[in-house]
Amino acid sequence: MDKVKTRYGCLMPYSGASDYRKKFRFAVDHYDDGALKSVYLEEPQVLSFPAGDFQTELITFYEDGNAKRIFPLYGQISAYWSIEEEVETAPYYDFEISGATLHVRPQCIFFYPSGKIRAVTIWPCDEISVMTPAGPVRTKLGFELYESGALRSIEPVYGTVLSTPQGDIRPFRFRPVMMHAENATLKFTEQGEILPG
Repeated sequence: MDKVKTRYGCLMPYSGASDYRKKFRFAVDHYDDGALKSVYLEEPQVLSFPAGDFQTELITFYEDGNAKRIFPLYGQISAYWSIEEEVETAPYYDFEISGATLHVRPQCIFFYPSGKIRAVTIWPCDEISVMTPAGPVRTKLGFELYESGALRSIEPVYGTVLSTPQGDIRPFRFRPVMMHAENATLKFTEQGEILPG
């Protein structure tokens, strides 16, 4: 298969050759108007984005060609390839949140059309502590940011209790319907106030 030209370089799509780890999906996908929608790479490679350099195995695009989501790894979890094996090779990256540096293994990074990071989803076996306007909050899902970099939402672990002027709150979604970190249970305004929800 020929390389696909993008603003992040010429990418070699997955050839479709037998591989117990690769997912069954189109190597290259397009929107109805022909614009590039996604590329599943033959091998993970480091690409340069406005927010930094990140390993990428699957990349999806906005219709204007800007990166929408990247997955550093995108293997098929099965009887032949475990999530432990997949996560073991996942790269760590540093992200600045509320003046603190978080060292995490992203499963997916979601960008705004501007190239700034909107959300970072972590692997389900990981747990991180994020400094929020309401204090430190532990999460097993990740975090969502405003374009300014301010924290937008986070999914707290079960049992989290936050003290507010209105009393204690226990934000938690028993079975989150989302697979990504955006639009989580605990939401903040850009100024750091907790949004009702």
